[in-house]
Amino acid sequence: MIIVDGYARPPFEVVERKGLGHPDSLADGISESISRHLCRIYREDFGEIVHHNLDKVLIIGGCSAPKFGGGSILKPPAVVVGGRATVPRGQSLEDVIVAAASEHIQGTMRYLRDYSIEPRAREGSPELRSLIGKGANDTSIGVGYAPLSPVEQKVLELEKVVRGVRGAGDDVKIMAVRNQDHLRIVVACAMVDRFMGSLEEYQEAKARIKEAVSARADDAQVFVNAADQGNNIFLTVTGSSVEMGDDGATGRGNRGNGLITPMRPMSIEAIAGKNPVSHVGKIYNVMAQGAAYDLSLLEGVAEAYVTLVSKIGAPLEEPLLKGVRLTGEGLNRSLEPEVNSILEDWLGRTERLVDDFVAGRLGVY
Repeated sequence: MIIVDGYARPPFEVVERKGLGHPDSLADGISESISRHLCRIYREDFGEIVHHNLDKVLIIGGCSAPKFGGGSILKPPAVVVGGRATVPRGQSLEDVIVAAASEHIQGTMRYLRDYSIEPRAREGSPELRSLIGKGANDTSIGVGYAPLSPVEQKVLELEKVVRGVRGAGDDVKIMAVRNQDHLRIVVACAMVDRFMGSLEEYQEAKARIKEAVSARADDAQVFVNAADQGNNIFLTVTGSSVEMGDDGATGRGNRGNGLITPMRPMSIEAIAGKNPVSHVGKIYNVMAQGAAYDLSLLEGVAEAYVTLVSKIGAPLEEPLLKGVRLTGEGLNRSLEPEVNSILEDWLGRTERLVDDFVAGRLGVY
């Protein structure tokens, strides 16, 4: 199905990103890290990637006592890994989960070193295990759109800007609201207590973040840690609210393009941690995003939206629905052959995408 419309800039936008150290993004990253590790082990053990689905990671926040100059962790956060996975031949599933989760945490979080990991994954049902490599193992929805709006692109870039400020932690959340041409950006950033010796130094660090964001978004009104009141501030030991203020869960954060965009079509699938061979909740979202980008490059196309729906057990190349919506001036049905060609090309990339997933070359959160 192909729909062609004229383009109209929406009067307002709401765009959010949860940074890599946010508890929900951290859970996504752990899920994906475990999946990639298992894929490599499965290829060595079985000669192929077998059934697994580790998209049920829960991070239970700990307890901390931050203070200027450096506080302490009273009870470390706990990472509970649920889901389903085939047991490897040469090592325990629990050992793989712990190693993969730890690798991601240590590679992502600059100041979090005290945590526990509780593997609780079990083997999946025979019916679902039998579908690996033989068709879609779920009835799911994948959606994608392109290009990113200027506000979306700005939000995607600002996390690194904030994390680059001395004293800023890894838990950054950015919310941008555009009303016509008026842009407001609200930044929440967990500040690291060891880098500031007083409330005045904390306020100076906040001011540096505001200045850095404003330099990249000079048309915006910027707020930093807006909930601060007196001594009640976003001060942490580890640079993440996971130490005390918040829990995390796979699938509750960014969509596959790294953003949360309620004004655009979004899938509620948890993409991270799903197997890359037949779990359409993962594959179709990446395919839809890639196809939308290619469609947006066609002459006259201002925006492209792609929706793919699978039927459990059916070949991935044969979705239940292939839906495309294009906006732009002067568009007509003459684009249909090019649209179909792009869709078929992406639907035929299943095997090629597997290596990209396993190597971590495809962003999923």
